[in-house]
Amino acid sequence: MKKIMMLVGILMLASSCVEINGGLQVREAFTVKKKSGFLNRKTKEITVSPRSYKASLKMASDKNFTLKLDGGDLDNVSIPLKAEKDLDVPYNGRFNISHEKIDQPFDISGTIATSWENSGYNEALESCSWTSTEKRCDKVCEPATGRCEVQCRDVTTTFNGKKRVEYHYSYTRRDLNLEIMRANSTGIVATFVGSDTESTRVVDRESACW
Repeated sequence: MKKIMMLVGILMLASSCVEINGGLQVREAFTVKKKSGFLNRKTKEITVSPRSYKASLKMASDKNFTLKLDGGDLDNVSIPLKAEKDLDVPYNGRFNISHEKIDQPFDISGTIATSWENSGYNEALESCSWTSTEKRCDKVCEPATGRCEVQCRDVTTTFNGKKRVEYHYSYTRRDLNLEIMRANSTGIVATFVGSDTESTRVVDRESACW
């Protein structure tokens, strides 16, 4: 079961859009390339000054991340962390991303911890609907000739009802820590700390609609 949950975590990180909210603490000013231009198709170099910023890391895919900053003289700045190949961020453990891989003037070192938890089971009556199709035939006559014929057609009717549902919630929590360093340097200029909790409703059993 644990291995299954780990596999689910990997697939969710790789195929869905995950956004981890937190804060960026900048110790020393450093340069980044932010999105700019029409439809954010270009980049422009700016300097991130020392201070605390509201930040989030959006993971659109396993090779396309965006670090968003807001605060001070920065207003919703988007910093692309995009690579040709996977960024190799695990569901649990430590990782490193070089400046060459993401075309940025800084390197990234980080740790991520992912945990899973299930709620208790619940039962509920929920609204539902079903359709029924039947053939209906009518006698149709032409007034001018008095000739009649039987015409048939399929008629679909929708009925509203109830069904009994058994379900639980699955929770995924991610805790992320990033250290940002100037390219080819080990001196940390900024740190990001953030977390995200995602809940998914899982239907375990449901009755027919009546």
